Amino acid sequence: MGRKILFITTDQQRYDALGCNGGKIARTPVVDHLAATGLNYRRAHNQNTVCMPARATMITGQYVRTHGVVANGVPLPVDAPSVAAYLHHQAGYRTALVGKAHFEPAFDLRGRWFENRMAREGSTGPYRGFEHMELAMHGPIGGWHYSLWLQQHYPDEVGGFAPLLSAQSGGDTGAPELKYNPIPREHYHTEWVADRTIAFLNALDAEEDWFVWMSFPDPHHPWDPPAAEARRINWRDLDLPPGHPGSPEKIVQILSQKPRHWLEWYEGRFRNNEGGPANFLPAQMTHDQVREVNAMVHIENELIDQACGRVLQRISERGWDADTDVFFTTDHGELQGDFGLLF
Repeated sequence: MGRKILFITTDQQRYDALGCNGGKIARTPVVDHLAATGLNYRRAHNQNTVCMPARATMITGQYVRTHGVVANGVPLPVDAPSVAAYLHHQAGYRTALVGKAHFEPAFDLRGRWFENRMAREGSTGPYRGFEHMELAMHGPIGGWHYSLWLQQHYPDEVGGFAPLLSAQSGGDTGAPELKYNPIPREHYHTEWVADRTIAFLNALDAEEDWFVWMSFPDPHHPWDPPAAEARRINWRDLDLPPGHPGSPEKIVQILSQKPRHWLEWYEGRFRNNEGGPANFLPAQMTHDQVREVNAMVHIENELIDQACGRVLQRISERGWDADTDVFFTTDHGELQGDFGLLF
């Protein structure tokens, strides 16, 4: 009998989002407890600053120069190594991935890649060593499992999300990709990922070994958590983040000392197509918009922490807590106003 493995990932979550890493706003007691009773790696570095390359490294254990996914939009080769495949085929583990995968380009309307069409084909795998996959992205977009579930069961709630990569203004301040989502909390993708993870665990025999990758789409933009939760932190009570220079003049002064495209992006002479909406101009972002975005991010981090608590509670109820190794990490970070930038 081997160790059971729960691999938890978030999307675009800063190192200092967590209390155990110095975060002062979001309450993250579940992950803080994992850090206090386990190991907290303080000199670990992700391998790339955007989703697909970092996630390809997670599943393969390879550097970007080896697996070849050098940017978003470059698919991971079908024959790439997979930790899930190794555990499943070599060690007899039951394997699942629930939530965001993004090993293949997400802008794939024709369903060229199986990851993007599997839900539409009524499939939950197997794929890349995962015998079971239920996938979600950032809201009811595309044809992933969460999208189709929401569209089928709660079609009136689909329109409550902010559009991804649109920079559409919303909230109290007109912040980009921010919206107070009227969706009930239990239908939001953070809760759905936890629910479907628990469902997979419930279906396993007590003596089986398992590897489950539970992958939350948040706190990646758009920032549109359930409205009933979105006032638990008042953006008006927040200071600007420590990394914000405080004024346009100081922003320009600092960015002038960075690689040239940093200032060009701030002033609208460079498009950050890799990491954010093409029509977003950082120089037009107000201080209050930065505060409201940060409040929503902190709220999404709290919801993730509570969802993790539900899954860990179920693992304990099944008597697996002493035999389960839990890993918590993210694919990359988020500027959240540092240097006057976002996305």
